[in-house]
Amino acid sequence: MASLPIFMTAVANSSDEPAFPLLFTWSTHEAQVKEVLVIPDDEWLEHHRIEPNALDLDEQQLYEFGYEASDILAEWINEFDTDVIYALEPESISLLIEAVYEIKGMEPSFEVQSIHSWFEERDVDLDDAVAQIGQTTPLHLLPPDELIIQLLQIAVEHGLIDPSELPAIED
Repeated sequence: MASLPIFMTAVANSSDEPAFPLLFTWSTHEAQVKEVLVIPDDEWLEHHRIEPNALDLDEQQLYEFGYEASDILAEWINEFDTDVIYALEPESISLLIEAVYEIKGMEPSFEVQSIHSWFEERDVDLDDAVAQIGQTTPLHLLPPDELIIQLLQIAVEHGLIDPSELPAIED
């Protein structure tokens, strides 16, 4: 079986006019979920502000617990050995990823495609699969880590990911 896809989501500085990320959450090829707060670059803050968001992230939290763009990019370059990652809202995620790369004068080495298309290519209707498991909260309203976990679980339940290839979960 091919390596697992990387699913990604993010929280932006604004829901109306996203310009930069506050948080990225993604799955790894080993079906782990990683999450990182992003320290806003001074250039971003010159032109945009951090608006209230679903996770109540504020500038102080980002500076205390976040990581610089260069650290995030180093991890992605080391970890993302793929040309494509998948997101629920690929256009907005692409914009946020590009903001991180652009601040360091770089361009992403991967593109972002629709998670719906990844499932459709494997004959699974994601909306139907979500309904079948009894999920009543729309995917885009789930907390980022729960969204990624939900996508991985749906992939396992539909035989798209072999659970025996996943690392054991320790209690």
